[in-house]
Order: sequence, then C-alpha cells, then structure tokens
Amino acid sequence: MPDLQPLLQSLLESGRYSDLTISCEGRKFAVHRAIVCCQSSFFGAAVKGGFKAASSQIDLPDDELATIQRVVTFLYIRDYDDTGVPDIEDKKSVSGEDKGSHAVLLDNLGVFIAADKFDIAPLKQLARTRLINWIDENAQRLPFVVPEIWVTLPPLETELRDAIIKAISYHAQEFLNNDESIAILTDLPAIAIAVLKKKLMRIFFSNFNCRGCECEGGVDNDTVMYSVKFVCFHTEFDDIILRLIP
Repeated sequence: MPDLQPLLQSLLESGRYSDLTISCEGRKFAVHRAIVCCQSSFFGAAVKGGFKAASSQIDLPDDELATIQRVVTFLYIRDYDDTGVPDIEDKKSVSGEDKGSHAVLLDNLGVFIAADKFDIAPLKQLARTRLINWIDENAQRLPFVVPEIWVTLPPLETELRDAIIKAISYHAQEFLNNDESIAILTDLPAIAIAVLKKKLMRIFFSNFNCRGCECEGGVDNDTVMYSVKFVCFHTEFDDIILRLIP
C-alpha cells in the first residue's frame, strides 16, 4: 500500500481541491471535509450548520493560531511540531528559535485542550503522552507549572493528574524546598491529599509479601493512586487488613 502521508501533506500545503476553510486570528487554512470532519465530531457538526457560513468556513475566534495550526497539521500527517511553529505555506519556522522547555510544555498543553474540545482522540493521546514525558523529565520544574496545568485540564482527565502526583511524590523532598510548592499545596489541597495517599501506600505496602506463596511482588503503587493493585493474586484484601493490624 502506498504511503499517503506525502500526498496528504501536499494537499494541505497547496490547498488543492479544498472545500472548507478554517479561520483563526486572520489566518485561513484551506482544508478538506473528507479529511477533517471524519476525524472530529466538532468539525463534522460545524459543517452541518453550527457556525456562521458553516457550509464553507469555520471561524475559531477563541483559539490560538499556533495551536490550530498544530491541530490541522495532525489531521493530515498524524503528527505536529512542538518545538516551533512550522508555517504550512512556506515551511519556515515562525519563531526560528528554541522556545525552551516551558514553552514546549505549554504548546503540548494547548494541543491537548484543543484535541479535547474538537474531539480528536488520537491527537489527545499524542499530546497526553508528550505531556507525561515532559513531567517525568522535568520534575524540578513542577513547582512553577503545576497550577497552570492542574486547573487547565478537563475535569475527567486522570492520567495527567496521576503523572503529576507520581512525579511530586517521587521528588517530595525537593518539591517542598521552595515557597512556590507550599503555596501550591495550600491553594490546591487535592494535590496534597493525593500525594499523601500515594506516599502512605508506598510505606504500607512496599514490603508486603503474599502469605499464600511468599512471593515478593508486593503492590504496584506506581500506576494506581486511589486503589490497591496487587501483583500477586493469591492475596485477598481482607488478608492485607489483618496483617496491617498487629
């Protein structure tokens, strides 16, 4: 099967056979309904009459141009650039410079929020993965970015919140060594409670062995925050309660 990505990228760059325009901050993207609308229920509903002049143009006045550019690019090539703003028309970078780690975080966060808004699940997962990787690699920066991430995330987004809690709990000593961190835990008590739960789980269950087979599996508390997930299935929850009580 031939690789369609170069063809789709060519259609995006040239605008050939475009039958839909997405407009943001004065920039117009000549796109194709068959490509855009089948990947996003938001855009699919828009062309059915949800927007002004919906038959030919979708205006996005509340979104940032750089984010929309990444969204549109992903719909054609299944990827996006989070190190700059690649210009679709002339293939040059708008910034032309390294934007820095914090800017990369904000770029991916913007894409994640947009993917949630436009209902583009693969893009949302890609942005989520990049955000989790950033959190894992930049734990020392968390005191300066956690509030912005936490309050921006959709209410039902648990994976990114879990990644934040995991990073804070692993680096609790460093995290608490500055005033910004104390302010975060004061202003966002849900974070403090979640970190405490995770730390307590690690203390209680890190050396727990199964009475049935004497395995050393213990508890997988790296990936589970609010419930206990046992590596060894011989162990019953009641057995744990009994063994925790002298």
